[in-house]
Amino acid sequence: MTSTSASTPTSTPSSPSTPSTAELVAFANQLADEARKVILPFWRKPIDVESKVENDRPVAESPVTIADRMAEESMRHLIEKHHPTHGIYGEEFGSVRTTARYVWVLDPIDGTKSFITGKPLFGTLIALLEDGIPIIGIIDQCVLKERWVGVVGEGTTLNGVKVTTASGNGGEEGNERGIRSGGG
Repeated sequence: MTSTSASTPTSTPSSPSTPSTAELVAFANQLADEARKVILPFWRKPIDVESKVENDRPVAESPVTIADRMAEESMRHLIEKHHPTHGIYGEEFGSVRTTARYVWVLDPIDGTKSFITGKPLFGTLIALLEDGIPIIGIIDQCVLKERWVGVVGEGTTLNGVKVTTASGNGGEEGNERGIRSGGG
């Protein structure tokens, strides 16, 4: 797979079965945009909460809302429409085509307890695996308007600005979180 910057399109055309890194990053951002559109209307509004049981987790019972389900459905719809050969691991609706070359991993609201109690400490998690290896990851905190995008070989951005950790000094040169922005 050709590694390209999210801001620099690849110079070689790609077939529908082999999209460029830039195309995949753009599509991952489109998925996050779609989830954000679905989730925000439910933010701090009365919402029904159901319990689901996942026996493979330390705490087997976890909450789920219509916002979780609708956001995942919307992302799945886009994947099926634009990349029907890609697989999906979904938090709410299970897995399909998990042996595909590209597999999307979707958690529409990671932190549902925070979401339902009105705390802005939740996010949409999206990852793309190529042959089982993560190549793109997104954390979208729609209420805080923060989107972290990591791309293997290209680094990480926060709201489109490249960020790095302070090197070798435990964060002393970066800000209080040990993060530098602007490519430093």
